[in-house]
Amino acid sequence: MKKKLIIIPLIVAAVVVLVIAVTISTRSRNNVPENPDTLFGNTSGNFYNGGMFCESDGYVYFSNPYDNNALYRMRPDETEAERLIASETSSINADGKFLYYYQSGSGSGAGFGYVVSSTGVYRVQKDDPKNIKCLDKIVGGHVVLAGNTVFYTCAGDTVALSRIDTTGENKKIVLEKDILPASIDGSYFYYSNNDGSNLYVMAMNRTTGATRKALEEDIYMPIVEGETLYGIDVHNNYALVRMNLADGSKITLDAERTDLINVTDTYIYYQTSGPTPQLRRIRKDGSGMEVVADGAYNTINATSRYVYFTRFNNTIPIYKTPVSGAVNVTTFEAASAAAIEAME
Repeated sequence: MKKKLIIIPLIVAAVVVLVIAVTISTRSRNNVPENPDTLFGNTSGNFYNGGMFCESDGYVYFSNPYDNNALYRMRPDETEAERLIASETSSINADGKFLYYYQSGSGSGAGFGYVVSSTGVYRVQKDDPKNIKCLDKIVGGHVVLAGNTVFYTCAGDTVALSRIDTTGENKKIVLEKDILPASIDGSYFYYSNNDGSNLYVMAMNRTTGATRKALEEDIYMPIVEGETLYGIDVHNNYALVRMNLADGSKITLDAERTDLINVTDTYIYYQTSGPTPQLRRIRKDGSGMEVVADGAYNTINATSRYVYFTRFNNTIPIYKTPVSGAVNVTTFEAASAAAIEAME
């Protein structure tokens, strides 16, 4: 009898310890750390090009078209490529612990993590791909992480820019406009007005939601760095330009009609659509223009090592060239090899 009396409390104590351990583990698993206000989930240029690549903490996370745009990661030198989630992803963002992205389909195959069948804005833990949370089940397409807030576009009955905390709380509509909040500098989003009357460059305070006119010029794809703006001048044959936000001065970097841009530390990569379409790059000061590839390309995404791009209306193959140094266009073989391995 005494042995039974001793064993019962021991069992109860063990159960209590187990419950506490599970609770602590669950809380730790779902804990969403505070981000610095200056954290941005990706670069402005990548956002404009679908956010297909995102570099963070020694890894490049990317949407792999060789595997139905499933979410993969690799080192910047393209080693250690592996699938994280089989779902179709785009508009990838990263902070220290999580990735935030738009899921546009259920994906296919079986790999790390599991398939979630709904479209919407999602958060997944970098080192535990099974820890997935849907922040909002919407149809949209563009997701931008800024500090502790996720901004995203919504389509449907109301076309709007919405926001939600990284914890999944405090959802609200910010602007009932069809805009792409890609360019972030300091406390502001910069965007083309797109209200039917003009494409003036607007600035929106991402904390208060207050908007103001930053530049009375019709500029497409504005990318702001301090007082400098890079963009496409609508009334100047869609030329690539650099502008000063303080005094409004403008310099034409390339007069050829431009469709897409991405700005890296040294170069502006851009797609022209003249009589002979070309993917080009030019230094930020307007010097050293080079042709990267003849033809029409899009989804121009940059990492610390490479610029990736695809032919217009084609998702594969993915091409790449070193982000700086000599132009050397090759194909992104590591993505194809990783997809084959993941599906075996």
